Amino acid sequence: MTSNKADSDFKRCFSFDTLDELVKACVHFYHESLEKTMCDHTLEQRANLSKWIRKFHCDCETLTLLVEDAIERLKMGPCLFLMTAHQPNLFAYSGVFRKAILNNVLANRLSKILKLPVVSFFGIADQDFTNDRWVKSALLPDVERRDGILELRADLPEKMMTCKVNKPSEQVLANWRSQIEDWLSKKLSSIERSSNFLDHKLCLSDLKVKENFELFWDIVKEAYAKSDVYSDFNAFVMSRIVNIMWGTDTLFARFSECQQIFEREFCAILARYDEYSKYVQEATTTEKCAEGISEREHEIFPFWYHCDCGSKARLSVERHDNSLVGKGECLACEKEYQVSFCPPNNLKIPGGIDRISARSLSMPLVFFDGLKVCCYIGGVGGSDYLRQAQYVARNMGLTFGPVAVWRPRDIYLGLSQFEASTTFQSISGTFDFSRCLQIEECLKEKVADVQRDIEDIELQKRDLVKSKEDREKVIQKLKVLSAKQVEIRNKSNFSVLMRKLRLIENVKTVMHMYPSIIDFAVNVGLKETGEQWTKFLENDGNLLSDLSLHADFDRFVSIVKSQ
Repeated sequence: MTSNKADSDFKRCFSFDTLDELVKACVHFYHESLEKTMCDHTLEQRANLSKWIRKFHCDCETLTLLVEDAIERLKMGPCLFLMTAHQPNLFAYSGVFRKAILNNVLANRLSKILKLPVVSFFGIADQDFTNDRWVKSALLPDVERRDGILELRADLPEKMMTCKVNKPSEQVLANWRSQIEDWLSKKLSSIERSSNFLDHKLCLSDLKVKENFELFWDIVKEAYAKSDVYSDFNAFVMSRIVNIMWGTDTLFARFSECQQIFEREFCAILARYDEYSKYVQEATTTEKCAEGISEREHEIFPFWYHCDCGSKARLSVERHDNSLVGKGECLACEKEYQVSFCPPNNLKIPGGIDRISARSLSMPLVFFDGLKVCCYIGGVGGSDYLRQAQYVARNMGLTFGPVAVWRPRDIYLGLSQFEASTTFQSISGTFDFSRCLQIEECLKEKVADVQRDIEDIELQKRDLVKSKEDREKVIQKLKVLSAKQVEIRNKSNFSVLMRKLRLIENVKTVMHMYPSIIDFAVNVGLKETGEQWTKFLENDGNLLSDLSLHADFDRFVSIVKSQ
């Protein structure tokens, strides 16, 4: 169990209401933990990392002058190191890109305060499995579609590392473009119909949505041309937006390459495996989290073992004399592995360091301590295991700096949001979205009343079928009852009620979802999105509040609401 002071420090490291609070925590962590701990090994690790960073940017063709300068800062000596990471998701949602923006703004603030060079690093977790939903799908809002969502999908083999899967075919790329263009066309047509209904012709030709989409798709085509594997295609899209479109000096590298520099850190954990296992087990009870590590994690080696088929094996630990033996089977091809690590004072990775990759809990232990990370920008989904990783790190005396999450809901009026608003208005008679729940409940009650009347008659029909009455009379009575059901449906406009209810549910989805970056690119503009996120952090800095963005469609708001 941690002490009260440790508990207080722990909560402070994961709870930041504002950018100012985060900056103060980073400055405090630097003075208390990093200023005197920078060693030759850390400097060597950073120099080694810079080689893989350069390789990524050369492959992606995003080795800008700003990136070159940041690489030099990383190589030349002590500097502040900020980190974030994410899977190479298909046309990732805004939160993935927002990590880079927060990291960049934080780096500028810390550089001015501490008078130190600062670098921002973005690790591409390209050894994660392909079966994660967000790795292979991207969502766009669409009130007319089932569940209010248009989903773009990549057909990927299950349980493979994303870096071991080929990029999509040109036909798949063309299909994605066609789906997006069809979505755009239908949204514009829907809005045009609404404007005619409102008796106010909106000049939709003034919108830049199609031009914005072409700018985005140029990035997609460039990333596609430079990549060979699926993970690179998505990572290159990310880097070209962050480094080229937004002009930041964020440094990218693939985990599949840069983790090779951490053999010493991996072996150090293995050498202290009993201690590691003890604190991992405590973490699952002390820091119980809904989406944290499993309760069996303490029985598993702190890394994945790579299979020749392109998947990975989870190794359970057994002890044979002084040796640690990992046993497990590949999750894809089921090949069995038995890997021995011995003796404890002379540990080596069988097959080489490129045969392993960190698990979710060991990644921060390895990276944070090996590179002396001053701050990590995480995501909502990773907060739980990061809390547990911090528990292990602190008990083992490993470096673990502040962790921040910035996931506001971006509020803007795009094509789909506008269509959802007019749909809501046509059903409710108002644009006051605060009444949505009330309208939905009213529709549900009406639907339930009709369904109850229909079900009552259905029960009568069942009883009639079971009766011993004359068959001809039963048939006649059944016809009468069925006619009553039809009459109830018609009088209540039941199909219309059901459609209205479905549309209201879809409106809620559209207005509250976190869509793919495509929706931002089309409606706000890629460059403008980065600028507005940056400006918000610099001027407001609230990490918990929703964020209002200016979109191309804003000019029509007053026109529509005045109708």
